[in-house]
Amino acid sequence: MKKLLLFVLLFTGTIVLNGCTTMTSTKISDDRPVIHFDATSILSLGHDHQIKMLMLSSVPTDSVAVSDANEELRVMKADNTKHLEEMTILQHDEPAAEEFKTLVIDYLEVENAYIDKKIESLYSDNVRHPSRFSMETLYSRADAELPNFRYEPN
Repeated sequence: MKKLLLFVLLFTGTIVLNGCTTMTSTKISDDRPVIHFDATSILSLGHDHQIKMLMLSSVPTDSVAVSDANEELRVMKADNTKHLEEMTILQHDEPAAEEFKTLVIDYLEVENAYIDKKIESLYSDNVRHPSRFSMETLYSRADAELPNFRYEPN
């Protein structure tokens, strides 16, 4: 009798435990517009570029430092150009996603223009550095909009 009772208790306990672990799962709906480019990585790279460019503002004017700074700026521009080429061919179904893509493209183009001016200023006697205002403004706008979108590779 004890064995039967023990068996029934173990059997019902197993059923109860299995029943608790097989609860139905609910999928959380994400209604944010879908973008097909990794804006988080692009903006993170843009932030890194801005920090590097600030550091390059204090580069000594000897030829080795200027050459290294020039190379660093050209690498940044190549990164941006690669992203621009990839993004221009992407199409999004939702207008909000297309607008966000345009904002990120605008940011990359302005950053590339800033990099060109920065390279020019390295080789000129002009100590005045190009303005960062429009680049930082576009970066801030894009970064603020980023949480409103969901990334799904194409």
